[in-house]
Amino acid sequence: MKERALFFITGLLILTLGVALIIKSGLGASSWDALAVGESNMFGLTVGTCIFINGIALIFINAFLLKKKPELLAAASILLIGALIDFWLLVVLKHYSPTVLFFQASALIAGILSMGVGVAIYLQAKFPASPMDTLMVAIHTRFGLNLRNSRIISEAFALLLAFIFQGAIGIGTFIVTLTLGFVVQYFHPKFEGLLFKMSSKLSYK
Repeated sequence: MKERALFFITGLLILTLGVALIIKSGLGASSWDALAVGESNMFGLTVGTCIFINGIALIFINAFLLKKKPELLAAASILLIGALIDFWLLVVLKHYSPTVLFFQASALIAGILSMGVGVAIYLQAKFPASPMDTLMVAIHTRFGLNLRNSRIISEAFALLLAFIFQGAIGIGTFIVTLTLGFVVQYFHPKFEGLLFKMSSKLSYK
């Protein structure tokens, strides 16, 4: 349990740093984060607060689609994610705003790598997934679509909302969408093996 908690916290720290770097690149954020940036600009709330509000709404939407009770433990995860994103954006990276394309692209690439590694790590904990990820599963379960099409629908839904709220949509949005899955897929088995080794050593002791 201690190893899982360590992976969960470490993963979220790296994941949210990646989200913040992508936003700071100014080239466009992932669909759900782009929506949060648009809401933040429109309503004067922090990006993390908007992510938390969106997550809470999705918890109930997912519960409706899955015909289950709302997964309230997921609220704790999305609250932590929102708080950490605000920590990176408003404290650590407060004065970091690259304007030269090379440095913007570097921030975007570093953000994608960090986000992918963070997801690969935090998934090992097998704690409740973020409501954004659960929406894909809910669409898949409710409407009998395959996961690929369910993912496309959930991302398209977020992009539509981001467009309505004048979110941070740009070339980076599509680069993140196309590449993040590959980064997660590459690192996931590596951290899965690391967690297994750590658990085995502690069990042996």
